Amino acid sequence: MAGPEPARRAATDAVYLRVLEDLRAQIRDGVLAPGARVPSRNAIIARYGVGETAAKHALGVLATEGLIETRAGSGCYVRSVPPARSLDHGRPDFPGSPFGLSGTQEVTWQHQTEQRGADRPTARRLGLAEGDPVVRTRYLLSAGGGPVQLATSYEPAQLTSGTAVAGPEQGQFAGRGVIERMHAIGVLVDHVTEDISVRPCLTEEATVLTIPPGAPVLVVDREHHVGGRTVEASQIVIPADRFRLRYRTSVTCAGATAAGATGTGTGTGTA
Repeated sequence: MAGPEPARRAATDAVYLRVLEDLRAQIRDGVLAPGARVPSRNAIIARYGVGETAAKHALGVLATEGLIETRAGSGCYVRSVPPARSLDHGRPDFPGSPFGLSGTQEVTWQHQTEQRGADRPTARRLGLAEGDPVVRTRYLLSAGGGPVQLATSYEPAQLTSGTAVAGPEQGQFAGRGVIERMHAIGVLVDHVTEDISVRPCLTEEATVLTIPPGAPVLVVDREHHVGGRTVEASQIVIPADRFRLRYRTSVTCAGATAAGATGTGTGTGTA
């Protein structure tokens, strides 16, 4: 039988969630508009009949989610966040990431490449021993003067060392994408995998992407494979409150091919 302490924790969690969900709904429904002052801790205690811990926790989660911001000596206010924009998948002209912004003219990339020893997670993804040399490239995509996504790519150094594609952004194949670069040295990528998840951002990511520490980010773990071998592994980090990921899939209707007709479908997913 559960003791009194777990029961008390469960009751506290239920109270805090009630406050959090109500305030979150008010923000997302526009009842609390961008720039509006959020009820103070004392106001929450009085309005919802909860304790100080629950009130503090609810405000802390809203801040972590990027829905509110704290102004010193003034209180908490609803953040002004522009409507989410779509990042289109399948844009080979955007190095370091499969996602690009459609119709955006002021798009810039910054990148930095170095060789280093693989840490344990990278070594595991690439099938290497920890400490084996890898080529690490970091990309920052910006549009309209603001950061859009941060991508970090790793390739086994022994695979490309001494070739025309030793660096992703060097030589005649600079910026051509993993598949084309690998093909140039006889490495034929036959499939790509992407795992999408959501997590709180790390401190460094928050600084680079100019989002609150702990704010939710979309994380795309992408790998290029040749059979059972991984020849490139990357992680793409995108602010979850600013962007959606859009996937377009061409389809051919059964029975229509004989008549020379094809259909095209569009799928949009928000991770």
